[in-house]
Amino acid sequence: MAFSKIKQPKSFTQIAYMEIKNAIINHSITPGQTLYERDLSEKLGISRTPVREAIQQLEIEGWVKSIPRKGIYVNDISIKDVEEVFQLRKANEVLVMELVISRITDEEINILEEMFTSQSKITDVKSFILFDTNFHVYLAELSGNQRLVQLMKSLSDQIHWFGIQALHQSGRTNEALKEHAQIIETIKNKDLERARIAIHEHIEKTRAAILSSL
Repeated sequence: MAFSKIKQPKSFTQIAYMEIKNAIINHSITPGQTLYERDLSEKLGISRTPVREAIQQLEIEGWVKSIPRKGIYVNDISIKDVEEVFQLRKANEVLVMELVISRITDEEINILEEMFTSQSKITDVKSFILFDTNFHVYLAELSGNQRLVQLMKSLSDQIHWFGIQALHQSGRTNEALKEHAQIIETIKNKDLERARIAIHEHIEKTRAAILSSL
C-alpha cells in the first residue's frame, strides 16, 4: 500500500526567519537598523524564542550582527560584499549566455519577451527587482545546467538586496530595461559574442549603480 508523505508544517522559527529576511532584502528593515526581539515578536505575533532562533540563523548567514552589550544590527551593504557577489555573477551569467545561445527555442524566446513586457509596465521598485531576478534565474534555467541554476539562486537574495538600493537611482530602471532588451536581441540573433558583451555591460552597470548608491 502506497502512502503520501506528510508535509511537516513550518515552525515559528522558520516563519520568523523568512519574514525577517524578506524584510531585510526588501529594505523594509534597512541596513544598519537595530533589531529588537520584543518588537519583532509582537509584530509577528509569536514568542521571543523563535525570533531569537531566527536571528541566530540570520547572523550565521551574514544578514545581521550581534554586538555584546549593544544590540543586534542589520549588516550594511559593503563594497566588499558587492564586489564578491558581482564577480561570481559575471562569471556565471557569461556561462549562461554560452549555454543558452545554442539551445534556446522560439517558444522560450517568446517567454523572455513576455517577461520583458511585463517588467516594462512595473513602476514599483520592489516588484521591478523581483521581475529582474526572475528574468536572470529563468535564463539560467534555460542553460540546462542545474548546478548553475542553484548557484544563481544562491546569489539571488543578495542581488535582490543590492538591487533595491541601486534602483532608487533616477533612470536606472529604464537603463536596466534597455539592457534586458539588448540581451534578448542578441539571444534571438544567436550572436554569442554580442550576448557576452550585453550581459557583461548589464552586470557592470548594475554594479556601478549599486556602488555609487552606498
